[in-house]
Amino acid sequence: MLTGRHLADIMAKVCGVDLRSELFPVGSIAQTSVARVNAIVVRHEVNSVPVFSILSDRSSAEYLWGALFDATLEFGGEAVGLSALLMEAES
Repeated sequence: MLTGRHLADIMAKVCGVDLRSELFPVGSIAQTSVARVNAIVVRHEVNSVPVFSILSDRSSAEYLWGALFDATLEFGGEAVGLSALLMEAES
């Protein structure tokens, strides 16, 4: 799961599909290539926080994690657990 204010910018680094919210609204699903890995991208919300769930073959998970993590670093992002999304709803 990927979230943050630079969500579409991060995905633009690793995916050829334009995933900006005006073109890819909540509820949208795309099967595409993410960092050269076949994946399904789902835009949805967790506790009103916009997120992309990225589904791929588990044999590609470690590679894809690294590619996405590297892309997030360019925007000052970091890895956080799901609890970060759940805690925000409690605030």
